[in-house]
Amino acid sequence: MFCGEKNALVDIGPKASIPYLFLALDKAGINLDSIDYLIFTHIHIDHSGGAGTAIKRMPKAKVIAHSRARPHLIDPQKLWKASLEALKEMAVAYGEIEPVPEDRIIVAEDLMKLDLGQGIMLEIYLTPGHASHHLSLFDRANGLLLAGETAGVCIDGEIRPASPPPFKLEETLSSIDRLIALKPQKLCYAHFGCYDDAVARLKAIRRKILEWHEIINSAAREGKDQEGILLLLRENDRSLDYLDKLNEDEYNREHILLINDINGLSNFLGMGS
Repeated sequence: MFCGEKNALVDIGPKASIPYLFLALDKAGINLDSIDYLIFTHIHIDHSGGAGTAIKRMPKAKVIAHSRARPHLIDPQKLWKASLEALKEMAVAYGEIEPVPEDRIIVAEDLMKLDLGQGIMLEIYLTPGHASHHLSLFDRANGLLLAGETAGVCIDGEIRPASPPPFKLEETLSSIDRLIALKPQKLCYAHFGCYDDAVARLKAIRRKILEWHEIINSAAREGKDQEGILLLLRENDRSLDYLDKLNEDEYNREHILLINDINGLSNFLGMGS
């Protein structure tokens, strides 16, 4: 959350998380009627699924999202259907997406600046790849980058690609290069945590995306299926050993996401985009 003369929340999560968000804000002494903006790096259900639910209790809040996200925020039925197809029971657990009123949406434009007051200025950069409607936020004064999933996913310090279909490899690499050029000092992942070695981490995920792309497509050409490719990735990328530390529910969630990542990075067998 960014608190200035105006207050902004970023990627508030799915519908199921909204009661916990309200409790956390109440505990911090922040009134719901003091929230000015809900900003979304993209509108996958785990990032924005709770927008329509939350904004009912936030009388002056506006949603800021990519122009391509706007129609799906207003009428989320296609997004909900796609979420169910991709995530199955996980989407059900997240909760069905409620619409956002059309007049509560502000379309984010590239290089747009959002002045929250008290020295807090957020710069918006369109960073497609993980999703066509993806954007990243940069607080230049503090060297703070909120990269959404352009920088991948980070679990216990280990990073992996976030590449669900329809993943765009070249767009993602270009977006990462754009973020590297900002020379951020701190990188905040949507999943999970903030780290000081921002540029090194951006360069690392760029390399890993290319490495995974080569492994996945080489294996797919040889006829391996997604499960076989996941095993191969685990043999070649020891950072995936974090999977061994997860409980059953956590592992099942990661497994679904990793299979989607494999599908997005594959150019073969109808698995990719």
